Amino acid sequence: MKKIILAIFLMQVCLQLKAQIVCDSTANVIIYSNYDGGAININVDVNIPNLKIGVVSYEPVTINVGGPFVNNVVAVQFAGYYTTTNNHCTNTPLQTNINGAPAGTDTIVFLPNSPVQNTNGYNMIVCNYSCDTNTNQGGCNTPDQIAAYFLNVFGGKLRYHFTQYGCWNGTYNVSDGGNCCVGSSPLSNGPVCNFQSSDTVLCEKQCLNFSDLSTNNPTSWLWNFTGASVSTSTLQNPTNICYNTYGNYPVSLIACNNNGCDTLIINNFIHANANPVDSIWQSNDTLFSITATNYQWFNTNNLTTVLSTNNYFVPTVAGNYFVIITDSNGCEAASAAIGINTAFEELLQNHFVVFPNPANGNINFQTFEGDFIQQVLLYDNAGKLVLQKVYESTNILFGDLNIANLPQGNYEIKIITAKNQYRKVVAVVR
Repeated sequence: MKKIILAIFLMQVCLQLKAQIVCDSTANVIIYSNYDGGAININVDVNIPNLKIGVVSYEPVTINVGGPFVNNVVAVQFAGYYTTTNNHCTNTPLQTNINGAPAGTDTIVFLPNSPVQNTNGYNMIVCNYSCDTNTNQGGCNTPDQIAAYFLNVFGGKLRYHFTQYGCWNGTYNVSDGGNCCVGSSPLSNGPVCNFQSSDTVLCEKQCLNFSDLSTNNPTSWLWNFTGASVSTSTLQNPTNICYNTYGNYPVSLIACNNNGCDTLIINNFIHANANPVDSIWQSNDTLFSITATNYQWFNTNNLTTVLSTNNYFVPTVAGNYFVIITDSNGCEAASAAIGINTAFEELLQNHFVVFPNPANGNINFQTFEGDFIQQVLLYDNAGKLVLQKVYESTNILFGDLNIANLPQGNYEIKIITAKNQYRKVVAVVR
């Protein structure tokens, strides 16, 4: 097989030196073929959606895929004679391998059958070194056989085929194109994969439905849902695919009919947001929730009535209360319920009250039964003193603070009297 006539070899050298061509600038299948193998560096420097790469050789090949648009690659397949002991390019390791392609996109196939029979080419996909279909290829394939094989496997159309005899050498930019367009029309009407989902952004522990949009009437389907509770499906339109853990996940579909198969992999197709973790706490007569976008407070005895939509709630009757919060991603979480005994708060209010709460102008406060006010202090959430009022008189039971210039938020008011110290959280709203 190694004894190739000089004319063919010179023709191949000329092909390498020619200005390279693109068969179809809208297509997404590219092919590299040779005889001697070696190391081929494919630089994906063009933004081609769903790019599919085929490589053929008789000897071991190290396929390195990279470049700014490498994540557009949805399939890389080597087809050929990868177990031969011939190693004219001194390839290391002495076995075909694929590096740099997105996870799950690479396959290596040993001598698959050629879908095209050409008397000048071999009946299995093994090697190719010229764009000639009319001359005996010395045990290798003609280019129409190579193109037909990958178009049947991948679906779609041929963007270009680059073929040479000797070792791969250096970097091959996708933008450079190839040197052969023989067989650029698909041999048959294999499927062209496409799909959609009911949504692509969701919250963890939610489920989605998927729809097959592939053309050319596929008859079988294989879905892969990385990260989902059901990771595979052979249904045309899988439903109730649930993502229980937050993260970004790919989705792939292989659709087949009697004329071939096509593969579509979309990386980071699903974005599952983490659900918030809610907690509530009590300060005097008020319940507070962590910061969120929306709030709904409930009594466990009545789950249909929303008691408040603020980040705080003041219960007026004894009971068990909880809040459902929604974050900026639209994800929800419910807090644990907290029991409130209002009898204690009513007793406290017999000695000390603050009103209105929440407030936006003045905060009023009052003590009872000769418990005269001496000093009032207001602290922000960081514990910083923001307002203070000292009373010289010894018989003050009622007072106020002007909070009109304070930003919205929660504050703690501290009342120092002749007998006690009282604390209460108040909300300033705008």
